[in-house]
Amino acid sequence: MILRELLALLRGSILNDRSDRVGGSSDYLWEDQTLVTYINEAQRRFAVKGLILRDSTTDEATLITLVAGKDVYSVHPSVISVMSAKNAAQRADLTRVGHSIFSMYRAPTERWHDPAQWEGHQPGPTLAFSTDEALNSIDGDSFSQISLRVYPTPTARQEGETLRLRVVRKPIEPLVLANLNATPEIPEDHHIEMLDWAAYLALRIVDDDAGNPKRAEEFRQMFEVHVAQARKTAMMKMFAPTGWGFGRGGFSWES
Repeated sequence: MILRELLALLRGSILNDRSDRVGGSSDYLWEDQTLVTYINEAQRRFAVKGLILRDSTTDEATLITLVAGKDVYSVHPSVISVMSAKNAAQRADLTRVGHSIFSMYRAPTERWHDPAQWEGHQPGPTLAFSTDEALNSIDGDSFSQISLRVYPTPTARQEGETLRLRVVRKPIEPLVLANLNATPEIPEDHHIEMLDWAAYLALRIVDDDAGNPKRAEEFRQMFEVHVAQARKTAMMKMFAPTGWGFGRGGFSWES
């Protein structure tokens, strides 16, 4: 759906905001700009809590250019999570590890070895990455910008090479009144569902004409149900089978 259609649906069928309900200079209880602001917030929140906006092609959010001597890079602020990373010069995805394992990194093809042998690994081609350099919230309200650390540190030979990320992200471009033909970035299946949050924001205000706290709470609850189902579906699509084996220092999980 385009913004024009969403705005009309929110104002008409959902909020029942008709010109015959209001007297004075304005024909409606809510200004168009106010409702567009609510729609933007609804889209952002649905993307954050539902994890439904996955991307591997938008350069702005998914492309990292390596710099010699630099091992930590800021990821675009729209990114919620990095699912994988691949060096364009290599065939396989980079290994994802936690910060603490960088000092005992093991090659992706090896299953067992002495981690100490990798201490002091020399700079060179990128083998692994980590995204736990900065913490972020998953409550749908706030996120700090994610940092991505690569290992080993790139040399002059890797200068200019690119990493392509697969990410879960928030919308990048806000919807604006100047472009009523714009389409939300989240999948169309959730366009109408996200309007429940926009309606909640509109009706929660304390106002004899526009406010309706009880109805607002109903819209909030419906939104949470839609988000939970969307998140469940998204997680199912991202599921990867996990195997396990014995004889590797006790037993260990491998994905």
